[in-house]
Amino acid sequence: SHIADIVLEDVHVGSQALLGGELGKGFAFAMMSLDNGRMSVGAAATAYARRALDSAIRYATERKAFGEPIANFQLIQQMLAQSEIEIYAAECMMDDVTRRADAGENILRKAAAFKVFATEMCGRVVDACVQVHGGAGYLAEYDAERFFRDARIYRIYEGTTQILQLQIAKHMLREFAAAN
Repeated sequence: SHIADIVLEDVHVGSQALLGGELGKGFAFAMMSLDNGRMSVGAAATAYARRALDSAIRYATERKAFGEPIANFQLIQQMLAQSEIEIYAAECMMDDVTRRADAGENILRKAAAFKVFATEMCGRVVDACVQVHGGAGYLAEYDAERFFRDARIYRIYEGTTQILQLQIAKHMLREFAAAN
């Protein structure tokens, strides 16, 4: 993805192009689109983690040490299993938040939580993928190196993990105060 600054000077937009269609509602309307973006980034990170895990499984079944595939070694199996567990959790969150969005629910907190979990999970899975590859995981000839490098951006797109954690807490506290 190419990233660039956009500078607008002396731009006039007619009322027919008003974001949200009503004066003063544009910011709220724009914020609603962030929920979709966060679900999209979370889904992409979940799929990327799945792809990394598939690559690690393939490597572990092909790579031999001491005359047998490293997939037979318990510590390799633990990393593969833990990655599967985390991907499954993200898939369940994705199913839940998209169902809620389709039903018209306010999903601000859930979309943010899904995005944070999925992107952090992706980082852990690609780290395990590199570990399964051992020293070869740092070599550009293997997918593991690219997975590790490229997965980092998911934690930044559509709000960093830390900003979303603050947003989630702010909304939780606001809801608590309103209920009490």
